[in-house]
Amino acid sequence: MKINWKKTLVAAGLAGIAAVPFISIADGINFKIKVGDDNEAHYRFRDRQVRHDPEMLRAARSLAEAKNHLWYAKNEYGGHRARAIQEINMALDEISTAEANRGNDRENRRDDQR
Repeated sequence: MKINWKKTLVAAGLAGIAAVPFISIADGINFKIKVGDDNEAHYRFRDRQVRHDPEMLRAARSLAEAKNHLWYAKNEYGGHRARAIQEINMALDEISTAEANRGNDRENRRDDQR
């Protein structure tokens, strides 16, 4: 019996590609992420208990708007579009961290004056 290796490899490759969505669902990966939910993961826009600095909130909203435009862009631009979205996510994380540490600046200034 002679095995046609080309056909076997093509069939195995197609089976692997067909299995990706099922594997990702089993791992909890969701391909239907909404941009608003992704923004909320990096900056708590909807949390009414958080008192945002007005300028920081404006900056975060501007970043989220820019990310929205990138999110729905038609082209991948050689991976630069995805990288820009990652950078915006990191910027939103930094704004969130800065707001969380807002009180520490006052304490540090008091310590420096002593």
